[in-house]
Amino acid sequence: MKLKHRSIRFTFFAAISIIALVFIGILVLLNVFFYQDYYMMTRRSELRDAYGSICTSYASDSSDVAALLDSYESRSAIRLAVVTDNGDVITSSAMQEGDVGFDFGHMEQKFRSFAVLASVVQNRDWVDLGKNEYRFMTISLRDNDQYLCLIGVLNAEHGEYLIAYMPYAYIEQNSSLNLVFLLIAGGCALLICLGCGYVISRQFTRPLIQMAGLADRMSELDFSMQYTGKGDGDEIDQLGQSLNRLSAYLEQSIGELKESNDQLAQEIEEKERIDNMRQEFIVNVSHELKTPIALIQGYAEGLTAGVADDPEDRKFYCDTIADEADHMNKLVMQLLSLSRLELGAEQTFDEDIDLHALCAEAVRKTAVLCENRGLTVEYENAHITVRTDGDLLDQVLMNYLSNAIRYTPEGKHIEISATKTGNSVRLSVFNEGDGLPEEELPKIWEKFYRTDRARTREAGGTGIGLSLVRAIADTLHGACGAENVEGGICFWFELPDLLPAEDSKIKD
Repeated sequence: MKLKHRSIRFTFFAAISIIALVFIGILVLLNVFFYQDYYMMTRRSELRDAYGSICTSYASDSSDVAALLDSYESRSAIRLAVVTDNGDVITSSAMQEGDVGFDFGHMEQKFRSFAVLASVVQNRDWVDLGKNEYRFMTISLRDNDQYLCLIGVLNAEHGEYLIAYMPYAYIEQNSSLNLVFLLIAGGCALLICLGCGYVISRQFTRPLIQMAGLADRMSELDFSMQYTGKGDGDEIDQLGQSLNRLSAYLEQSIGELKESNDQLAQEIEEKERIDNMRQEFIVNVSHELKTPIALIQGYAEGLTAGVADDPEDRKFYCDTIADEADHMNKLVMQLLSLSRLELGAEQTFDEDIDLHALCAEAVRKTAVLCENRGLTVEYENAHITVRTDGDLLDQVLMNYLSNAIRYTPEGKHIEISATKTGNSVRLSVFNEGDGLPEEELPKIWEKFYRTDRARTREAGGTGIGLSLVRAIADTLHGACGAENVEGGICFWFELPDLLPAEDSKIKD
């Protein structure tokens, strides 16, 4: 069962309301159960104070006792009377001189006062009081009207006593009025507390609600929300600022974690690519070696078995074995060279290379192949000197020229050129032909990639020549590429010009 959501604002307001209600309820309960006792205690205290005050005044001046009692009664609700030990009333605040006319209420009050005094006088247990001693008693009249009385010794030598009394009805009425007023005041206070509690709960819980929203957004990895707060530096504001710092830290950490994950994913992808390349490399090498090994094994077994009795047949068998062994040796040497270049283990020796002389030597080495296919090679515009490793550059040129001879149609044209642009020198080999599809141009630099696998053995290539060129370009801090041009395709190789400005020039 889903629990109903209850906001902190409602909880805070309810807590304040309950506290106010409990507080007012405690006041009402205290008033109901303890106010009358407390009020009786204060009335007794007033009677004792009246007795003490009258005793002091009476001791200093006893000439006008009636005026003294009347003056004290006018300041309080206490009735006072002076009686003797034989029960005679000397004076009483109820006996006022100059009373004129008949006032039933006033006469009833006097009657009740005399009835109280008579009841006290008839109770003779107070005559044994000593000096400055007093005693409390409760007097009940016939109509159940009760009075709280104090009787104390006023003048022990003359046997005079002071009687101070007040009606219980006055006490009970005062207690009832106090209870009613307390209920009214409590209700008003409760309403005020509820209003103040609502305002305080809004003010107090607003930043907490904002921080709760901030935490929810953070849980959804949304760190755009910030705690604004009041900026007064209290604990809640400090908590909000801490959430802001936590949000910024989490955003930074998660960002760094995402970057690390992306980098790790790239590394894993690169590792998988390298593993695939390694597996493909092993497959390709195995495929390249399988044919020459099979041929060598077959012709060797034929020679062993004496199949070729004729000298020409034996020479054919031996030439085939030698050619295939040479092909295997060439493949292995290229693979070793490629591995050293890719691992950075190949040492380079920079020297001044005359590109025209380099091209002439390459053309000389391939002259027989060109003559067999009726190809013409031009290199007269290669009069540039560059400082680099001559052996590696010769491998590049021989790979380019060999590919051009291999794939140029018979009777067509090959051109070798060199140009200097800014701080770089570009060596280009162009051959006439159909060119290559644009989507295959980036792939020809991969190991063992061939555009026409059916003609591989017939063309005589190993499939790693252009991969070797790319590795040499990385080693010499250069670049390589191929592009289809009008009438054929052009392979280029670019190197940084390391010669001084006066030496790096086109020769005459």
